[in-house]
Amino acid sequence: MVIAYFDLETYSIGKEPTFKDKIILVCYKETNGRPILLREWTSDEKRVISKFYDLLKTKIKTEKTVTMIGFNILRFDVPLLSCRLHRYKVDKLHNILEIFRKIYWRDLRQCLLPFNKYRFKGLGAEEIAKKFDIDPPKHSNKEIKEFYRNGMYDKIEEHAVSDLKFLSDLSWKMRDLRNIAEAFSVRM
Repeated sequence: MVIAYFDLETYSIGKEPTFKDKIILVCYKETNGRPILLREWTSDEKRVISKFYDLLKTKIKTEKTVTMIGFNILRFDVPLLSCRLHRYKVDKLHNILEIFRKIYWRDLRQCLLPFNKYRFKGLGAEEIAKKFDIDPPKHSNKEIKEFYRNGMYDKIEEHAVSDLKFLSDLSWKMRDLRNIAEAFSVRM
């Protein structure tokens, strides 16, 4: 069984992220492993996502269960990755979706929706970190665009590694329902 934390960093031209954004960094870390950072700026987007897709296919073939944990991955990262893999013709769409179907995707933001009256407002990473008394990711997602434009790749990597730690810490905190109830002032 593999449990891993996953996040994408993107370069967005507009104010809000879209499915046209370029994937500039794929972040992946197995529970007791070291972070794997696949960088677009040392290669290109197609190679980065192809390498990650190959990693996923290998994990699916060699492991009984693959669980990928992220934050807002079901609304953005997974669909974007699917779109980009298809756009670059890395594989046929039905093959991509079949691989993704075999993975257990755990979106921690989605898991917290019932405790927040099914609203996304108030479920940003910084707000959640504060509620659970854990470190938020260094730098906000909004800063990534400027870091990328200015070649400050070390800042993007610093953000990515801290994002993976945030996911790990939050995942462990959420294992106990009492922690979630306390964070959202819900009576049990």
